[in-house]
This record gives sequence, structure tokens and C-alpha cells, in this order.
Amino acid sequence: MTAALYRGTGQEETHADLINNSPYVHFTCLLKDRSRTQVRGHDLSPDIGEGYVVFAPGERFSVDYGPNYAHVDLMLLPETLAELTGDDGSGLDDEISGGFVMQGTPPGQRMIDAALRLAEHVEAPQGQRLYLYAAALEFLAGHLGGGAPDPIPPRERQRLIAARARLLRDLSAAPTIAELAREIGLNQLKLKQGFKTLFGSSIYALFQQHRMEYARQLLRSHSVTETALMLGYNNLSHFSTAFRKQFGILPRHERKGLTN
Repeated sequence: MTAALYRGTGQEETHADLINNSPYVHFTCLLKDRSRTQVRGHDLSPDIGEGYVVFAPGERFSVDYGPNYAHVDLMLLPETLAELTGDDGSGLDDEISGGFVMQGTPPGQRMIDAALRLAEHVEAPQGQRLYLYAAALEFLAGHLGGGAPDPIPPRERQRLIAARARLLRDLSAAPTIAELAREIGLNQLKLKQGFKTLFGSSIYALFQQHRMEYARQLLRSHSVTETALMLGYNNLSHFSTAFRKQFGILPRHERKGLTN
């Protein structure tokens, strides 16, 4: 099982005609910009947050990607997929046996959240393999489990995903809701409601969750005071309270356990 995050050049569109030599079943999700894939008469142009499943060894592909596109790709051998899904099967068995799968997975909160989580762990430092594995399984389950259609329009969903990325860009200082809404181009009410619907969390709660998870990483090599300052806390007790609220343990005890 392999996970990867692909990005555009940031300057120009990408076009390629290629033969697929991959033996894997690909579970992917578009995170940014646009993409288009044509193969065997199929034309797949997913919306932001929409997943798709591809298994087409030996097929000729024509692909086009926008300059700023990003998509996450989870690759499994058919036998690995069968082992993971067990007796229930993946629902793709017949198509995989026939040698060709090309289908979209409707976007939804579960899919988008799982895709973003997997992308984050793909880019995380080494030493987080268990978290990466868990994120990969969650992403796979999002594809195979389906779910209710996403009630958020594609353009608004794209802006909410951009808002999430902007929010988590600097974990030492969160933008205000007014600033975030202005930067992304949504009014504050839609931003707050959309965040709750799409990510299952308020804006501040999501920021704090990632802030404290990053604090836990920093404590591996920094003191509690250094970690607090790096995350924008001028009051050490405020940092300790936030950390204990998240993990049920004071940061000094976390630090002691990590360094023993």
C-alpha cells in the first residue's frame, strides 16, 4: 500500500499521453484546481473533493491538470485490497477481475476530511507511519463506504478547503474569522456553517486540534516553554491548559514521557 500527493507546477497546465504500467488499484481525490482523465472512452473530470477509483493496467491515458492542481493517491495491489476488505469484499471485485475500473466517488464530508488528513500525513516528517497507515485506511473506507451526497456546492466547497489550508498555515497565529472570510471570498456565516458541515468542527476547534498535535511533535525536541513560545503563547499556563484539554495530560508530563 502506497500513498502519494501530486501537485502541479504552479505555472502552467500539464498534459500527458501515457500507457499505464501500474498493477495497482488507485483511490484518488482531487484537492485543488482541476483535472481531466480520458481512457477507453471514459472522461472523468472530478470536482474538488470528489474521489475516484482507477484500475486500468496496460491502458492508454490522456491526462490534463491545472497549474495548481493537487490530488492524493492511495495505491493497492488487488490482492492487498482483498485482504483488507475480507469476506465483505470491496464491491469492485468483478470489475477488477475484468481488468478495468474507472468510476467516481461522490464527494462528502467523510471523503474530503479523509483525503485532507491523508495528504497531511503524506507530507509529515518520518516517524508517523502508524498515523499515515490509519489515514490511508480511513481514506479507503471513504471510497468503499460511500455516504450521503455533499450538500455544499463545488465552488463553495473549494473555498472552504482553501480556508482550512489558510487557517492551518501558521499554527502560532490564527486569522480572525473576518480575515479568513475576506481572504477566501465567503461571508462569515457561510464560512462558519460550511466549516462545521464539511469538516465536522468549528474553525477555532480545528485550529486548536492541529495546534496541539503540532505541540506534541515539538515537545520531542523542545522544552515546554520553547514549544509554547513557538506556538504563539505568551502565557505558559494558557498553553498547559489547552494541551491538557486536548490530551488529558500536562505538557511537562508529555515531555518527560517522550524524553525518558
